[in-house]
Amino acid sequence: TMASKMSPIPAGKYASLLALLSAHSLFGGYYAATRPEGAGWRFFSWHPMLMMVGMVGMMGAAALTKKRGGYTNTKLHGIMAMVGMMLAGGGFYVIYQNKESMGKQHFTTYHSWAGLAALGGCILPAVAGAVFLHPDFGIDKQNKLYRKVHKYLGRALLMLAWMATISGLKTLVGDDIKTLILFAAPLVVAAPFTLM
Repeated sequence: TMASKMSPIPAGKYASLLALLSAHSLFGGYYAATRPEGAGWRFFSWHPMLMMVGMVGMMGAAALTKKRGGYTNTKLHGIMAMVGMMLAGGGFYVIYQNKESMGKQHFTTYHSWAGLAALGGCILPAVAGAVFLHPDFGIDKQNKLYRKVHKYLGRALLMLAWMATISGLKTLVGDDIKTLILFAAPLVVAAPFTLM
């Protein structure tokens, strides 16, 4: 119903979802960073770790925080989203440098294109949010069309980024369906509350 879409996420549910996304970004990020089995931590490991913390942890928290409503949560949303984008940018730098040092081609998989589209796509909502929608100095902060585009584009890009994390793990673990399902489960649980 319309009323349920307008009401903010209750504090307990918000805290539980934040905990889920934070834990998944840290533990899932570390797990992916140390695959394949026995690989240990290496330069490449920073790629999945930073992408998970940036796109799942921080960007997920930003989306949930905005759903809490209000001035302070709107500002926190922007800060968390920008930090998430910077962390993901660090993850992009790592994988780019890693491929360069190994003499491998860039952007040869669906995973790489999805990740690039998600990260690159985040620039538009970030700029629009900062310039047009910022609650203090946004030049068109009441514009309903800008707000709607920002909201739904951000959610679509976040969904794309989350799918990229799963496809990235598949690259590292192969067809280990049990592991992929366990890895995807927190995202599936959080998605209806975060992305819808």
